[in-house]
Amino acid sequence: MLFEGLDRIRQGQARWLDLLGYGPQPAESWVVAELPGMRLKAYGAGEGAGPPILLVPAPIKRACIFDLVPRASVARRCRDAGRPVFLVEWTDPSGLTADHGLADYADRLLSEARQAAAIASGRERAVLIGHSLGGTMAAIHAARRPEGVAALVLLESPLIFDPSIDAFAPWLRTPPTARRLLAGAGTVPGSELSLAAVAAAPEAFLWHRWGDAFASLAEPERHDLHLRVMRWALDELALPAPLLRDVLERLYRENRLRDGRLEVSGRAVGLSDIAAPIMAVVESQSRVVPRQDVLPALERTSSVRRDWLTHDSEPGVALAHVGVLVGPDAHRRLWPRLLDWIAEVAG
Repeated sequence: MLFEGLDRIRQGQARWLDLLGYGPQPAESWVVAELPGMRLKAYGAGEGAGPPILLVPAPIKRACIFDLVPRASVARRCRDAGRPVFLVEWTDPSGLTADHGLADYADRLLSEARQAAAIASGRERAVLIGHSLGGTMAAIHAARRPEGVAALVLLESPLIFDPSIDAFAPWLRTPPTARRLLAGAGTVPGSELSLAAVAAAPEAFLWHRWGDAFASLAEPERHDLHLRVMRWALDELALPAPLLRDVLERLYRENRLRDGRLEVSGRAVGLSDIAAPIMAVVESQSRVVPRQDVLPALERTSSVRRDWLTHDSEPGVALAHVGVLVGPDAHRRLWPRLLDWIAEVAG
């Protein structure tokens, strides 16, 4: 009950920041599909040419990080480029079945989202853009359902896991914390997962955010963005224990995606099953998702286009891990290149 109470306290803090004007300012959208555990929102569905874009966030945090404010909105930027845009929103998992794991999130729910996007846009295949663990799930989906994926963009998303440099490796080897999180069914509170992340990489999830608060003080617009990201970070989702167990055991500890041994909906898949053009974006100094967890993996795919870009940390994003989604420099320099790449490889 401790962490459930901490979740409520953090959500109360988020509501106070909303009252101070630091809440999300989303673009106009509408719900086109809703299932237990997932809701799909559309931005400009049916407009423009080419395959629709399906945005896939990590399942621990709210999807609004893709549409935080007008000047820092990936959803708006993709929509304004003339594409149908759809955003996956992971919802309260408390009513899900006890075996609701990686196959449900990466295959069944993303298949439902992609099919709903196809109906709404009139185009069968989609461009998947995933961030963090959302990108990992998008990659698994591209391996399991290659016929439905026109291109794959991975933003700070790990694909293989190197215990010698991965920030979470020591934590995974430390009992009893990892053992308790891996045990049982039910859900794991978001605040407990955030605390685990801080313990694994305090420089990324604690010290950087405080340093960023001071670094952005001289620029009011960046400091405003810092506070908005901090408000977003307070509003967490619980994770189904089976999903967490699959991620920690099958991906991090056993590297099954790398080796082609990841069982998804009755079939073993791996990186070599990814055939779509793939673009990876890595943060230059990240220990949360080191480039060694991403770039060597590209060579294991079957794609004829394997590209990557580097994004440097910038002030005002609070957490460097989300800078690629909200940073002013990212929106000014990186996103035009990503959208040009999508137009080139997917039409």
